[in-house]
Amino acid sequence: MSPPARSARRGRAPVRPPTPAWEHWPHSFVEELGAHAPELGIPRATMRVTAWMVVCTPPEQSAHDIATGVQLSAAAVSTAVRQLVAAGMLERVSRPGERRVLYRLQAGSWDAPLEAKLRGLTTLRQVADRAIEASGGRADDRLADMRDAFAWFEERLDEYVRTRRPGP
Repeated sequence: MSPPARSARRGRAPVRPPTPAWEHWPHSFVEELGAHAPELGIPRATMRVTAWMVVCTPPEQSAHDIATGVQLSAAAVSTAVRQLVAAGMLERVSRPGERRVLYRLQAGSWDAPLEAKLRGLTTLRQVADRAIEASGGRADDRLADMRDAFAWFEERLDEYVRTRRPGP
């Protein structure tokens, strides 16, 4: 691979035009996050709508705007928006004199899913703790390893969530 071309001005690399993917970076972002949704157990359409709401302009979007932006059917957007509103990720907003419903990311919306993951990790660690106790010392390292792994993630996520919470 050859080194980048140098401009005649003071040996600096020339400013290159953006690659085609970067020209449409919001859509690339939406598609890439959408592709990872199944790994996280999230419907692809829901992840794509979430990603769109992170990068769209303006930040308030109608269901039609969202459907156009992510190229999904009205039904898929309706389902995703309903799930995201129920999860506290999106909020409904209105503008004076406008009849259509608009949506935007709710402030602090990332905290709710993180707190849900924290509760899940806590539950799994507690189940492992009870099993270790019930085994009367007969459980091997696999169970302790499971408990320790969940406890480690639980502590880190709890610390992160606490630092994000406003208050004293």
